[in-house]
Amino acid sequence: MFRKVAALAFLFALTGCALYKDVTVTPLLLSPAGIERGSDVQAMLRKADYLRAIELASTPDPRSRRSATDLGAMGTAYLAAGRFSEARTRLRTALDMEPYRNTYADIAWSLSQVEFLENNFESSLEWAQIASDHGLQIRDWHLQFLKSLADTAAYRFSGEGSQRLPFRFGRPDVPRIATRINRSHEVEGVIDSGAVLSIVSTRLAAELPVRRLGTFKGTFYGLLGEPIPVEFGMIDTLELGDMVIENVPVAIMPDDKMRFLISKEEGKEFRMDFLLGSNLLKEFRLELDFSRRSVTFTHLTARDRRPAADQNLFYEGFRPHVRGAVNRKGWYLFILDTGSEITFLNQARLGSMPVAAFGMGHSATLQGLGGALKHGAKLENVEVGVDTWAGRFKTIPMYESDEKDLAVGIIGQNFLGNFNVIIDFGRMRVDLKRR
Repeated sequence: MFRKVAALAFLFALTGCALYKDVTVTPLLLSPAGIERGSDVQAMLRKADYLRAIELASTPDPRSRRSATDLGAMGTAYLAAGRFSEARTRLRTALDMEPYRNTYADIAWSLSQVEFLENNFESSLEWAQIASDHGLQIRDWHLQFLKSLADTAAYRFSGEGSQRLPFRFGRPDVPRIATRINRSHEVEGVIDSGAVLSIVSTRLAAELPVRRLGTFKGTFYGLLGEPIPVEFGMIDTLELGDMVIENVPVAIMPDDKMRFLISKEEGKEFRMDFLLGSNLLKEFRLELDFSRRSVTFTHLTARDRRPAADQNLFYEGFRPHVRGAVNRKGWYLFILDTGSEITFLNQARLGSMPVAAFGMGHSATLQGLGGALKHGAKLENVEVGVDTWAGRFKTIPMYESDEKDLAVGIIGQNFLGNFNVIIDFGRMRVDLKRR
């Protein structure tokens, strides 16, 4: 949906899966000199040091007037932090300075993302079109998608404001809940924060039916690089217990792309028909209680959206990322993926991480969308930390990604499942409580 989308960070390590679950949890300790910081706002953005950039933005600079490029970068830091009002102010101020064409396009694209994340699709379309007119390559189907949503009141809530639901967990180890769609169909949905959009299978879309958002088609990309054709639609109502959400945008994906092989020897498949993606999950405070196998969805109001000073949750490429540490050094961004069994590292970013890259094994078989298989490298004895906890992974597999991707990896369930997890898109924090 976007300039290029890894729509679904849904990955399994098919070979030796039990080995990848060998994780030892301890309190997180950071090395005294373990936090690298950028020297200016541009370097801070490259290092995903958003809070430092925000700190710099709030400090008057008596020496000189800030440039449009710096103001745009500061606005982008506020965008990543979910502080949308402040982002909008700085980005608009940067545009008023009439920067060069390329800078203007980048700032307009950031404004489009601000409006998208606040569900202002008409404004998001206007800014995306301006970015495109100034030379930024934005996929035509993304513009059509925004246009189809321009007059829609998406994510309209009624009923109970908080619901606690049981979830299933196991084979594969991803949380699944019972939902009701369009008042009539009971559907099991995977809670998948790694998916940019909520997704339904073609089979389910026809059965419901899902209201189509035009005839245009798009292309998503999985983390193994596989292109996936999608269409777009709107779920009229989604019920989570006694909570009702109207007008939920979804991508419609071919059935064969939503199947995974969970046992190569036995030929067993796991078929998904519905994923609750981050476009919907951002409307909640989620409490995943793995001790009781329950999840609490609490709808966020405008009053609840107050990012904490010590926030560790950020948006990058429309998806939630959590700030973490690698081998006691930080900070690094990880995709927060409740829909991934396994925690992974991004092989393209190894040079930026304090890990020993020599002697990498090649016995990790990764499975992406549609059962796509790829042999990947793996590392041994790597520590990954989030919030106040660290996990020492005896073996951790790697995937390949674009070098421009700021994420150094994926936080999956073999780490998250050791805790009761709060993902609060109001405070923009991930909090972990040891089980």
